[in-house]
Amino acid sequence: MINGEKRFIPGTDPDWDRELPDEDDNSLVDKAGKNWDNGYNFDEEEDDKKEITYDDLSEEVKYDPEAALKAREERAKGDDPNRESGAETSKNYERQLGVEIKNLSPDDNFEQVAEALYLVDQYIFPDLFGDPEKAKSLAKALFSDDPNALFSYDKTLVAKDDDNNIVGIVVYRDSNCTPWDTEAVRKRFEATGVELPEQFDRANDGYMHKVTDAELPEGAAEIEFLGVRDDCRSNGIGGRLMKAVMDDPRYTETHLDVLDSHPSARRLYDKLGFKPSGDKFGNYPDGTEGVQHMIRQKPSSPDNLES
Repeated sequence: MINGEKRFIPGTDPDWDRELPDEDDNSLVDKAGKNWDNGYNFDEEEDDKKEITYDDLSEEVKYDPEAALKAREERAKGDDPNRESGAETSKNYERQLGVEIKNLSPDDNFEQVAEALYLVDQYIFPDLFGDPEKAKSLAKALFSDDPNALFSYDKTLVAKDDDNNIVGIVVYRDSNCTPWDTEAVRKRFEATGVELPEQFDRANDGYMHKVTDAELPEGAAEIEFLGVRDDCRSNGIGGRLMKAVMDDPRYTETHLDVLDSHPSARRLYDKLGFKPSGDKFGNYPDGTEGVQHMIRQKPSSPDNLES
């Protein structure tokens, strides 16, 4: 599921042993000490002022870490000079992280992959991996050389910075995706010597099986998981990862799911041409929140998209 986390009310969730700081209630903070979100976990007040179009996702920029840090500090203090004027801040400093989009490789740093995946969703990867330290040992065992498997190297893209660090990830599938094989994943996990997480079966049977059982039409890709490291967000990385999938010549349409609790992501997808499809359904694992399936048909040219 894309955008699959429930945002926390700071200090109120008893299931997490680390509370969110009150000033950062749009981020997820993991127990390993690094922050990740799902690529579009924006400050909604700021994001409402932006007009993000398809062409914006291609913008090439140079990373200036000092400027990026200053920008984040200014936003946290409310000192952003563009906030009052309504200027498009992405042109000034929010898209300053230059990255390269590449297929995931077996030679990549899978501790960084684990960090990228772990908090894409509040439940799925914590259930599948257990704690963040286990995730670092298990992440590589999740991926397959089979190009039609969910979590294949062929259909997993990562964003890398100039130091070759993974700062974002997208996992997708298409109509050729093979059924999820829990026993095969179990064997690969057990081969690492790490004890299987308590909720391993719930994650496999309650989510992964359902993902691969859902049929896709020929020529469709579905974005399943999208993550961007928190200290690198607001730089267009999630958009570039999405665009890489949307522009893949193998596909004529792109599918994704979005939670009701993520209106800023929903607005972005609306702007990019995604349309609701079907009735809402309940989220994993307890169905307490609505999820909307959305589809974007590939236009004949980017100019056909509404800005």
